[in-house]
Amino acid sequence: MQSTKGHPPYTQEFIEAEAEALERWMQQSGSIYLKRFSFDRGYSHQRLPEFAEVNDRFSLTFARAREWQEMRLAEGGLMGEFNEDFCKFVMANACGWSDKTQITLSGNADNPLAFILKNIDGKSREIVDETDG
Repeated sequence: MQSTKGHPPYTQEFIEAEAEALERWMQQSGSIYLKRFSFDRGYSHQRLPEFAEVNDRFSLTFARAREWQEMRLAEGGLMGEFNEDFCKFVMANACGWSDKTQITLSGNADNPLAFILKNIDGKSREIVDETDG
């Protein structure tokens, strides 16, 4: 028997069977939320990464399921199948997506002020230089 962090013991056979069940679950049309899978199976969603730690097959299946969930959410959001705002929320919180703008400056990325000052007239540069020295 394999124990997962002080919780009830789970055998490798049980975890392998859960990997098979997860594969079947992904094939069902209404499936999307991994917490629902574990809830319906009778254990906490926190067991999923624990199973992945102790069983290679489950680890591969769980990684695939997470990628599948992300693709399902992205495609459902793009196709208007899911509410866009909620889909965006889930993608940010469950899939690590980010809604931020990043600007890359040509020049010194560690000192963006230097880049800006290069593009301002000399008089403005003198004002900043006077406060430095």
